[in-house]
Amino acid sequence: MKTVNGNQLTIEDVCDVAHKGDKVQLPSDKEFWDRLEKSRQFLIDYINTGVPTYGVTTDFGDSCHNQISVEKAGELQRTICTYHGIGLGPKFDRETGRAVTLVRLNGNIKGGHSAIRPQLANMMVTLLNKDIIPVIPQLGSVGASGDLTPLSYLAAVIMGQRDVYYKGSVVPAAEAFEKEGIKPLPIEAKEGLALMNGTSVMTAVACLAWKKARRLALVSDFITAVTAEIMQGKDTPFLAKVSQLKNHQGQIESAEYIYGIIKSSKRISVYADFLKNKIEKMNGKGFVAQQNKIQDRYSIRCAPQINGVYRDTLTLARNWITEELNSANDNPLVDIEAQQIYNTGNFYGGHICAACDYLRTALANIADLGDKQAEIIIDGKFNGLTENLIPYTPADHPRAGLRLGFKAAQITISAIRGEVATYCFPVSLTSAPTEALNQDKVSMGTISARKLSEQIDLVYLQFATHLLAAMQAVDLCGAEDFAPFTKQVHSEVRKMSAFVEDDRALDKEATAVAQWLKDTELFEG
Repeated sequence: MKTVNGNQLTIEDVCDVAHKGDKVQLPSDKEFWDRLEKSRQFLIDYINTGVPTYGVTTDFGDSCHNQISVEKAGELQRTICTYHGIGLGPKFDRETGRAVTLVRLNGNIKGGHSAIRPQLANMMVTLLNKDIIPVIPQLGSVGASGDLTPLSYLAAVIMGQRDVYYKGSVVPAAEAFEKEGIKPLPIEAKEGLALMNGTSVMTAVACLAWKKARRLALVSDFITAVTAEIMQGKDTPFLAKVSQLKNHQGQIESAEYIYGIIKSSKRISVYADFLKNKIEKMNGKGFVAQQNKIQDRYSIRCAPQINGVYRDTLTLARNWITEELNSANDNPLVDIEAQQIYNTGNFYGGHICAACDYLRTALANIADLGDKQAEIIIDGKFNGLTENLIPYTPADHPRAGLRLGFKAAQITISAIRGEVATYCFPVSLTSAPTEALNQDKVSMGTISARKLSEQIDLVYLQFATHLLAAMQAVDLCGAEDFAPFTKQVHSEVRKMSAFVEDDRALDKEATAVAQWLKDTELFEG
C-alpha cells in the first residue's frame, strides 16, 4: 500500500503501481484533508465575488475573454472534457493508464493548489484500487496546456463515460462502475482543468520508460564485458583509477560494473602480464612488428566513456522526471497562504520533453556502440573465430559452405541501430503555434516520451540479437574460461536458444531473449 501525498512519489512507486498493481491510499492526517477543504472553499468564495477566474468562470485558451456566471461553472468543466474527446490512434496499455491516474492524483493533491474536492481525490484512489483504468488514445497532446486531450479520458471515466480496462477486457466505464457499485462523480468548478491541464501523461510515460532505459545501461555494459572477453582484451580501460581521472560519475559506474565482471575472467589480460607474455622484446633491434596490439579498439576501450554519458543522462532525466512528478502543474493554481489565484504555465512539459530528447540521443549512442561490438565478434577477421560464428567446419564436412551463421543477425542488428538513430531528432523543436495562436509555444513532451518508449523497445531487440551472437562466440571460445557472471548469462540464454549448429530462423528466440532482458533479475541495479 503506497501513501500518496503530492510530494514524495518516485519513479519506482509509479512502476510498482503500474506493473505490480500496488494499491494506494491518501494520508490520514487531519492537516492534509483540512488543506484540501480550505483550498476548495477559497476557490468557491473567490469565484462568487464575480472576478473572472480563468477556465472556471471564463472560457478556455484564446476564448478566455468570454466570462460565464458561477452557476455555469460545473457545466463548463464537463464541456471541456467532452470536446477534448478527440484522442486518436493506438491506445496506451492498462499499465500506462494506471501510471497516468496515479501521477494525476499526486499532482492534484499537492498542497491543495489544484483546489479539487476531496471526493475527486478519493475517486482516483478508487479507480486504481478497483483497477478500473481509463483507455487513453496516444495521439492528441502537444504538451501544453499539458496533456489536455489524453487526460480528458481520465476525467470522462470519473464521470462514468468512455471506456476502461476492467478485469482483462475493455468495457464502458458505466458498466464497470455498476459491477463495482460505484457512482459516477460529475466534475465541478475547475476540476476539469485540474484533471486535464497538466503533464501527467508525459510524466507517467517517462517514468515507465526510464525504468526500462535504466536496465539497458547494465545490459550495454555486460555486452562490453563479454565482447572484451571474446576479444581477449585488456583490463586497463576498466580500472577505477582511469575513470576517476576523467571525473564523470557515469563513466566511473560503467567501468566499475564492467570490471566487476571481467576481473575473474581467464580471457582478460592484466596489462602487466600482457606486456610480459604477449610482447616481443626489442633486444637491440631497431624495429619490431608486434603480433599483439598494446591497446584495444575504441568500441572496447572507450565503452565506459560512451555508456558513462548514457548513465549520467539517466541521472539527469531521473531528477527532472521526479521533480515534475511531484509538482503542481495545472492552471490556475490556488495559494491559500497568500490568498491568491495564479494564472500561470506550470502545465508546460519542457523538462519532460528535454529529458526524453536527451535520453534518446544517449540511447542511440549505446546502440551504435553495440553495433560496432557486434561487428568485431561476428566477423571472423577480427577475433580468430569462425566466419559469421559458424561451428568449426572442416572443408570435407557435408555442411561445408552451407553454414552462414550470424550473417543475417548482424544485418538485423545494424538495421535496428539505424532505426534507433532516427528517434534522435529533438521533439521539442517541433513546437508550432496552435489554438488560435494562444498556445504559441508548446512543449511536445508527450510525443517525446512516447518516442523514447518506442526506441527503448527497439534497443532491447537489438541487444537480444547481439546476445545470441555473443553466446555463440562464448561457446566457440570455450565457456569455461569466461567470467562467472558471463557463464550465468550464457546458461540463461541457452534455455531459450541453443547453440546454432546448422542455420535456423532465430526471430522467435531473439524476441524471447528481449523479453527476458526486460524481466530478469540478473540486470537489476
